[in-house]
Amino acid sequence: MIDTLKVNELLGANRPENAPRHEPTIFITPIAQKYKDTLGEPCSRRDWEEQVERMLDGHQLMWDGPSQRITQPLVGDLMVIWKHKKPITIYTITNVVSSKKRLKSWSSNIGQTDRCVVYLNNPKVIEWDQWIILGGHKRCMGTGTLINAAPQILDHLVNI
Repeated sequence: MIDTLKVNELLGANRPENAPRHEPTIFITPIAQKYKDTLGEPCSRRDWEEQVERMLDGHQLMWDGPSQRITQPLVGDLMVIWKHKKPITIYTITNVVSSKKRLKSWSSNIGQTDRCVVYLNNPKVIEWDQWIILGGHKRCMGTGTLINAAPQILDHLVNI
């Protein structure tokens, strides 16, 4: 059984006062190993590197939310940044804003323009081998939710 209070305490560093308390949904999004060169095709690697540069310049780290066809994120949910056989970084979602707040550089990502934008803070890192032991995805194809391994991941985060 997940201790929701402990999880919420863990995530509390950047949680707004009025944010709802809930057991977080864990979203997972892959970052490609190679750049994509096709015009209009999203390139997660290029977009993620842009976000890291923006963060280093003092800007808010943000990312696309999931497709409108699946559960939508709330403040306090988690976003896993997944890279194959690399350390996994899990961020707390601290704000969810309209797709109208998408960066201009994301405009070429055809097919994703209706997705909300999530603000990411409070990173926690899980090494690849530990991620696999916890039941984390060995493969990730597109943004979705992490379901089967969620209890083990949440328990692990509480103990980091």
